[in-house]
Amino acid sequence: METKDKINKTALRLFLERGYERTSLNDIAQEVGITKPAIYHHFKSKDQLFHRVLTLFFEEMGKWSSSRLGSCRTLKDLLKNLFGSLRAFREVTGIILGQRYLKTPYSFLELFLSASKKDPRIQKRIEKGFVVTRKFLKEKLREAQKKGEIRSDVDCETLSFEIHALIEGTGLISYLDRSIDVERMGEKMFVNMWKMLRK
Repeated sequence: METKDKINKTALRLFLERGYERTSLNDIAQEVGITKPAIYHHFKSKDQLFHRVLTLFFEEMGKWSSSRLGSCRTLKDLLKNLFGSLRAFREVTGIILGQRYLKTPYSFLELFLSASKKDPRIQKRIEKGFVVTRKFLKEKLREAQKKGEIRSDVDCETLSFEIHALIEGTGLISYLDRSIDVERMGEKMFVNMWKMLRK
């Protein structure tokens, strides 16, 4: 693994273990096994490094989503896979860092919220990623309408937001309430969603 990639992944892990504010560039350098000036060779500041970590997050999630959802031929299959991935979304660190269901004290949502309060540019970067997600869902919903797979009276823009909110909200709730069997809940949510959508 190249030094820059190692810095990115180590920074992500430490941000999730300790929080953004309590992770220093010295901490990251020590974990990587380099000096703090060596980090400055790649990144001007901790904020710039965090922006790169965000980019890494969205790139890796995009690759994972494409591999998981890209082969779905129908909207029904796509939604089934999407709601069937709720546990993975909750434990998303494992997807990005290559460690299955890695446990960290901070959730991505918590990390993103705290960093966004500090830097409005971070909030804009996260917003951009979310907009891409909803655009993808809206396009898939419209395609399904054209094919006659789902009802024609569904507002695809609103529904794409509702699906996105369900996924993100379930991730947060199940992160805080571990009594939820998120895989079983995902199956039930898919059944309910499909009953509302099918013709």
